[in-house]
Amino acid sequence: MNESYALESMNAGDGAHLLALAQSVGWSFSAKQPDLYVHTGPVVGHRDGGKWISCAGYYAYGQELASIGHLIVDPAYQGKGLGKRLMLHWLEEAEKTGSAVTLVSTKPGLPLYTSLGFQTVGYVHRFQYVVPAENPKQEQPPGDGDLVPLNEAGLLEAIELDRAATGVRRERVLHSVDRHKVSGWAVRDSSGAIQGYGFARAKDDILVVGPLVTADADAAVRLLKVLMAGWRGRIQLDVPGAQATFQDRLRGLDFRETSVSPQMLLGASSLPGRRELLFALADPAFG
Repeated sequence: MNESYALESMNAGDGAHLLALAQSVGWSFSAKQPDLYVHTGPVVGHRDGGKWISCAGYYAYGQELASIGHLIVDPAYQGKGLGKRLMLHWLEEAEKTGSAVTLVSTKPGLPLYTSLGFQTVGYVHRFQYVVPAENPKQEQPPGDGDLVPLNEAGLLEAIELDRAATGVRRERVLHSVDRHKVSGWAVRDSSGAIQGYGFARAKDDILVVGPLVTADADAAVRLLKVLMAGWRGRIQLDVPGAQATFQDRLRGLDFRETSVSPQMLLGASSLPGRRELLFALADPAFG
């Protein structure tokens, strides 16, 4: 294993370098996406002189679960063991608290993760839809009745609902997504309590919807429609494989499945929480 490159921490000023790394492997990151990652959890990598040649982020949720995301090695430096060094670094961090570790795997990364003991516990299905240039449905008023914009007070309720769905506290993730959002909406019951919520953020011309947490597929579709109202361009969701009914509803709305990625886990047999409430991920990096 090559030891010639020291492991270093990325900071808020390294966003352009993280973006360049993503572009080097053909990933479609927006200019603001690195900021989302760097401000949500620690990101480390290797440098060759002044050039960043690898990176990976670590997103810890208490002592129960952590997610490793956007592990990238510049193609010119692949085959030197840098990806494995990044993984071992973060797995050692997880061992300190006894946390299970999850990640959403790319096809090239699967052999490495399998060799480190990760097991596939599910799949994440990416769906995309291109809004037609003329789409009267998108011009309808975005919400009424029990659908309300997600404000600061509602975000605190959404964090608790997210905890029920994922089994862990993800305040930092939700606050980061909230700062980057185009819109956020909630479903309230007759007493005013939040029963579901969703965020949408822009990734250049793509509207990324997630997280999307609610009681059933009907409510998830209603939230999706209000979140995508008025958008012109592509719309994207990363949907857990267990949400088969919601996936069928998406196909009925002319969404197209563009990829399927394994969700992997090390240190536990299953993901915590009531995962039937989770209809779309915030981002694969966050698990």
